[in-house]
Amino acid sequence: MNSKSKMLGRVPGRSSAYPDEKDWEKFPFIFKPLIMKTILLCIITSIFFISCSADSDFQAQEKQSGIAGKGTAQIQYPSNPENPFDQQGREIYRLLDLYHQKNASPNSVSELARQIRFLMEGVNGGSGKSGRLIPFTDDLVQSIMDDPDNSMILIVQNSVLQSYAKESLIIFLQELIVKRQEVFSVTNSYIIGYEAQVLDDADFTSEEAETILTVASISRYSLYSEEERKDKDWDILVGNRSCRPFFEANEAPLVRIISLLGRLI
Repeated sequence: MNSKSKMLGRVPGRSSAYPDEKDWEKFPFIFKPLIMKTILLCIITSIFFISCSADSDFQAQEKQSGIAGKGTAQIQYPSNPENPFDQQGREIYRLLDLYHQKNASPNSVSELARQIRFLMEGVNGGSGKSGRLIPFTDDLVQSIMDDPDNSMILIVQNSVLQSYAKESLIIFLQELIVKRQEVFSVTNSYIIGYEAQVLDDADFTSEEAETILTVASISRYSLYSEEERKDKDWDILVGNRSCRPFFEANEAPLVRIISLLGRLI
């Protein structure tokens, strides 16, 4: 066997898996490219993981931001671009944020009534579509809390909406009452689905569609505002064990929504 044949058929060193330094020197054309490929593979792998980590961090930051730039047009969540009257709900969110800058979350009937009066003064400059001025007292808030379903039905039935629109809005709000203790993602999906149905329903007049879509938008942002403050308020309550939340889950935003109906319909 000539020297070339011996070299091709020979396993370098004592072990092909663990060659010693002398073997490396004898076969540089085999091991040097292998070393370079290994180094290159490590570099590429490191870049890949760094890139994935950066993307994950960016996506997490984007998701956590929720609403980017409060009070600006950059709001992403929980906006619904398909709703042409989404700005109305966004305005309620802005007013709630403004209220909370100086006041804690309502933890009594009187505090909730004060918050609702603040919102009413801010909605459309303090005047609703119907022009009706309802003095919002503690007793009125308590009556809505005691029977939100019938309170809502009474307000809708006394509105200028036609029967078909009244029935649709009542069914929407009744379902919202049922879903009020669900997490926001569930109620948000329900509201957006209802908005899509209203937009596709030719039986509504343009005024009725505007009214119903405005109520839906305000419901969405009001519930989101409550969800957003939940963790912060929980930290305060845990720090003060003698304090107990006065309202049940999403009870306060539900009362707000029903209370604002008088300004919207």
